[in-house]
Amino acid sequence: MPRPHRIDFEGAVHHVMNRGVNHQAIFFDDADRVEFGRRLADIHGHFGVETLAYCLMGNHYHLLLRTPTGGLSAAMHRLASLYSRHMNDRVSRDGPLFRSRFHSILVTTDAYLLTATRYIHRNPIDLQGVKSFSDYRWSSYRTYIGERRPPNFVKTGLVLDCFDQDVATFARFHDIGSVAPTCGSPSNAVDIMQTVKFAVAEDDLLNGDDTSSTAWLERTLTVLLVDEFPDAPWHAALVSQCSFASPNARRMAISRARHRQSTDPTIARIVARFESLLPNSTLAA
Repeated sequence: MPRPHRIDFEGAVHHVMNRGVNHQAIFFDDADRVEFGRRLADIHGHFGVETLAYCLMGNHYHLLLRTPTGGLSAAMHRLASLYSRHMNDRVSRDGPLFRSRFHSILVTTDAYLLTATRYIHRNPIDLQGVKSFSDYRWSSYRTYIGERRPPNFVKTGLVLDCFDQDVATFARFHDIGSVAPTCGSPSNAVDIMQTVKFAVAEDDLLNGDDTSSTAWLERTLTVLLVDEFPDAPWHAALVSQCSFASPNARRMAISRARHRQSTDPTIARIVARFESLLPNSTLAA
C-alpha cells in the first residue's frame, strides 16, 4: 500500500520526530549535536524552515518546525542526507543512519502546539544528572527562558505568544502542565486526532521496528474512542473521521478494535499513553 502524502502548505507547523535505524545512536558526542544544529540552520537558509522547539537525544530527535513556504519533505531529506553523510564519514560507517520515514504531525491548534513544545522540552528529564529542563544543553528550553541567545533558525515568538510573552508562565506550564489561559483546553476532534497521531508515533519511535506501518494503530485507537466516549463533544466528528460504511460496519470495527485491545499489548500501551496526555475534562462524558 502506498504511503499517504504528507500534508504541507505555506506556514504549516509540524511536530517531526525520528530515530536511528534499529534504535542505534544518531549522536555519539556533543560535536554531532552541534553538527545537527548546523543542518537545522542549513534548511533555514535554503527553505526558510523555522525551528520552534527541538530536543536532541541519543538515538532520536524531536523538532517543532514551521515551513513558511512549505517543502517539509525536501527540507528533511536534505537535513537527513547531509547529516548522515557527516556521521558516516566521521565514524567510518555506511548505510542508512535513520530509520525509514520520519514521523510528522501537522499542528493546527494552540493546544497541540503547547502539548508538543512541553513534551519536546521534557524529553531529557529522566536522564541521569538531569534534574531540571535547563540542565540539558541540547534542547531549546534554555533559549525560551533567556539563558541562551537564540540561533537564527530558532523562533520562539509563536509559542510564547500563547503565554503573552510571559516566560515565567511558560516555565510553570512545563513544570505542572496547566494550559496557558490564552489557549484554552483541548476539547475538539482536531486536538483529539493530533494527540492520537502523537501517541502512535511516540510508541513507534520507542518500540516499533523499522518497517511496520502505524496507520492501522491510529484507526484502531480512533474506533476505540468512538466506542468509549459516546457523549464527548467531539464524538460525532470522530465517527465521521472513521467513515463507517453502515451501522453494522461500525459494530464490527468496534468489535475488532476491542479484541485487539485485549490481545495486543501495543494497543493497550498506546491507549494508556493517549489517556495520560489529555486532561480528564477532555475525556469526560
